[in-house]
Amino acid sequence: MFISAVSTLALYCSRCGNIELHNVSRFALNNSRRQLACSCGEVQGAIASAGRRQYLLDIPCVVCETNHLIFLDSQLFRQPKASKIYCGQANLELGFIGSPAAIAEIIARHKQEVASITSEMAELPDGQGIENSQILLEILNKIHDIAEQGGVYCCCGNANVEAEVLVDAIELTCSQCDGRLVIPAKDERDLARVSVMGIIELAPLRRTSRK
Repeated sequence: MFISAVSTLALYCSRCGNIELHNVSRFALNNSRRQLACSCGEVQGAIASAGRRQYLLDIPCVVCETNHLIFLDSQLFRQPKASKIYCGQANLELGFIGSPAAIAEIIARHKQEVASITSEMAELPDGQGIENSQILLEILNKIHDIAEQGGVYCCCGNANVEAEVLVDAIELTCSQCDGRLVIPAKDERDLARVSVMGIIELAPLRRTSRK
């Protein structure tokens, strides 16, 4: 039986915003350290053997402004699906590790979301666009993750919430009472705020009474 010893490490680049793929062999890492660099030249971190069944990922975090040391179990090299790599302090998604096929599926989905955002931005008036589309996309992904856990809902009790991409924010709308919530998506601080959210609750619109 053939068991692949190669896994793919996909890391977000803090300079160009792209996802860089690194094919990593658990055999090649034995007693060695490998630097990980994006094709744009940015150093994304390093990975090294940390014992018989563990590897140490040394990766910088733009939110914490420090390097995180993340232990990766050797089982991650053999699993067919992909696992997310997070900043433990801000719960910020830094990348993925998994089989080449699983990573390729994530990249394809990522490209579809980028294309969707680009299409929506093209429809905005006055030639408006997104200054940092990567930040916007990561915040949108985080909102999706919270929604999958049942954490996005309206005070009226409705969990059917729609998301609309704006220039520098994401607007959530309740389909039942028209309650709204605008989540800023301009910079790393906005991303850090969303990353620590466990729930997102919309408030119903206040209706003024007419005399």
